[in-house]
Parts: sequence; structure tokens; C-alpha cells
Amino acid sequence: MNVTENSARASYPSMARARYAQFVLAGLALFSTMDMLVTGLLIEPIKQELALTDFQVGLTQATAYYAAYGLLAVPMGILADRCVRVRLLIVAMVLMPGGLLITALSHEVWTLAAAKALMGVASAIIYPAAMSLLADYFAPDHRAFATASYPIGQDLGQVGALLVGGLGYSALVDMVAADPTALGGLSPWRAVSLIFVGLGLLLIPLLIGMREPARMEVQNRDKGSFGALWEYRAFLLALFAGIMFLALVASAVRTWALAALIRLYALQPGDFAVVSSGIVLVAGITGLLLGSRLINLARASGDDRKMIFPAVVASALCAPTAFMATMPDALWFAVFAALFLLVASVAIAVPVISISFRIPNELRGLCVGLYVVLVALAGMVGAPLVGALSTAMGGDMMLGWAIAAVGAPASLLAAFSLWFASRAPAKTSIPMMIGT
Repeated sequence: MNVTENSARASYPSMARARYAQFVLAGLALFSTMDMLVTGLLIEPIKQELALTDFQVGLTQATAYYAAYGLLAVPMGILADRCVRVRLLIVAMVLMPGGLLITALSHEVWTLAAAKALMGVASAIIYPAAMSLLADYFAPDHRAFATASYPIGQDLGQVGALLVGGLGYSALVDMVAADPTALGGLSPWRAVSLIFVGLGLLLIPLLIGMREPARMEVQNRDKGSFGALWEYRAFLLALFAGIMFLALVASAVRTWALAALIRLYALQPGDFAVVSSGIVLVAGITGLLLGSRLINLARASGDDRKMIFPAVVASALCAPTAFMATMPDALWFAVFAALFLLVASVAIAVPVISISFRIPNELRGLCVGLYVVLVALAGMVGAPLVGALSTAMGGDMMLGWAIAAVGAPASLLAAFSLWFASRAPAKTSIPMMIGT
């Protein structure tokens, strides 16, 4: 290690400050994911009360969210490259619970869509800002695991949504069954939404306590541009194609898997909340830790192109596990769902983490913004496509085959695209430069 590298490492924030930021940003991922996913858990009671079709559910739960997420991703990514990122995150954590509050007060499809769109705006702010902050808090030697802590927080958020939302909803249903006036005429799903509004606001004081770090690893002190990013096209075009196909799979499964348990296996949220949360926790976090470990091993080999290869294998393995909702019983559904979460966690995390190693600082926000746009475009299609296919195949009971029909081919296309990304030569190595 030379003097310049020692000086650069010393200019990063102290490990205490970095770990505090890591904790807060993982918490941000947890709470924002809880707020976003709890409506997916409550799809069936919302659908019944508001008399929605599957296609309308897909539009409100995915299309509206991803439209806002995608439209604002690039502007928010540019802001993350140029503005105080901590302040952006505070704004986002006001908007996210606000969207859930509108959900709780909704009585028609368009207010549900507007609520989900507001949550999409918040997500467009959160992701590029959080990824940029983590890269500036941690030197490359510690960055892979630190970056993986954000999706670990997302997995914990899924667990929280399942436990608090699922068990809470079941408890409230029992309460209303015993006493119809217990919630003052409020539907249980509306009450659960309001509970999550309060939980989401808890993170704002912790964000206020974070300090903005200096920007590290800057190759060009002028602000990044599309032209500068285009120089990395050999790597990014294939990477982004793979990410889009993975987002299509994730949108399809995330939106409909829990609804499939209710519809196809005659379960209620309280019946599967504990088991499902355990699967998400163990399989998801194991996959993320495995992905960060594989990236470190690839970097140790001296060839950064090898970082992508674990995502190639994991994407291919998503194809057979996308048949989870076609299984004969809930036990086999759980087995396939656990395997899907394990391999999908690796497939999705590895490409994102690789950006912080192969793209310089001044371009990362823009790059992550473009990543979000492509995820949003694919996500807008995935959930409604499953709903439309389910109807075309014969109705509600064909939901499992509709999920598989979208998920399996998209997974294979993702593996093929990421294989091309793994073969793209690195444009240049990013020097460790003292922050500005």
C-alpha cells in the first residue's frame, strides 16, 4: 500500500461515524420497505373492500409506484451527486409515510394509485442517496459488506411487514369480529396502514443526527454527465439489461406471492406471517452475505469482471424457483420461495454493489438513477402482466402459473445479459482520491 492510498483511507470518516451511518441507512431501508410492502400484504382485503380487479391491483401496487420511481430516478440521482444527501433522505422519510397515510384514507382506485406513486417518489430519493453515502463512508476494503447492509435492511423490512402487518391484521380482524365498533368503523387494513405510518416516522430523528461525509474517489472534479457515463457502456448496457429482467421477476413475485398464499392455499396473513418472515430473514440475508463475500473473493483475484459472475449463476437459478406458486401445497411453496429468495438476493445485490467499484464517485448517483429508471420500467410491467396472464389463462386460480410464465423466462434472460456484463473489460481502475 503506497502513501497516497494510506492518505486516502485516512480521509474517510471514522469507523464509529461510518457504523452509525450504516445502522441508520439499514434502518432507513427497513422502515421504507415495511411501509412499501405492507400494502402488498393487504392486497386481498383491499381488493375485496374496494371491488378491484387483478389488473387494477397491478396498476395501483406496481405501475403507479414504478412510474413515479422511474420518472424521478435520474433527477434524484443527479441531486445525490450534487446536494446534501442526508437532507434528501429526511424529505423522503416524510413522503413515504405520507403515501401510506393516503392509502389508509383511500376509497377508490385512483387515490390508491396516487398513494403508491408518492411512495415511489420517496424511493427514487432514498436509493441513490443511500448508496452514494455508503460508498463515501467506507473505504473499498470494507465497502462490499457495508453496501450489502442496505438490502439486508430491506429484507428485515419484509420481515417486519409480514410480522407486524400479518399478525397485526389478523389480530385486528379478530377484534372487529368480536366487537364491530372496536376500531370505530375503520377497516382492519386501514388501521394497519396507520400503524405503519407511525413506525416510518421514527427514523427521522436518527437521520437528523447523521453528518454528510466528503465525496471520495472522484476522478473528475467537474460534475458527472451522461457523456462521461457513456464511456462505461460496454459494462453498463449489459448490466442494466440484466437488472431490468431481474426487476421484472422481482415485481411479479413481490406483488403476487403473498396473494397466492391466500388465494391458492386458503391461508390468511396470520397463518403464514411467522414462517414467511423466517424464510425472508434467513434466505434473504444469507444470500446478501454470500453475495458480498463472493465480491470480496473476486476482487482479491485482481479481476473486477469476476464480480458479476455469481449474479449470472443466481439469475439462472431464479427460473425454476419462480414456479413456487404452482406447487401442490404450502410446504413446497415455502421451499421454493426460500430458494428463490436466496438466489434472487445474490442476483440483485451483486450488480448494484459492483457499481460502487467500477463507476467513479461523480457518476454513481446518475448511474444508480438510471438503474432505478430501468428497474421502474420493468416493475411497471411485471405485476400487471401477471394479473393479465392470470385472467387470460382462466381466472384467479391460475395465478401461480402466471407468476411462473413471467418469472422463469425473465430470469434466464437476466442470466444471459449479466454474462455479457461479466465479460466487459474494466474501462479503468478507480484511484483512491481524497474527498472534496
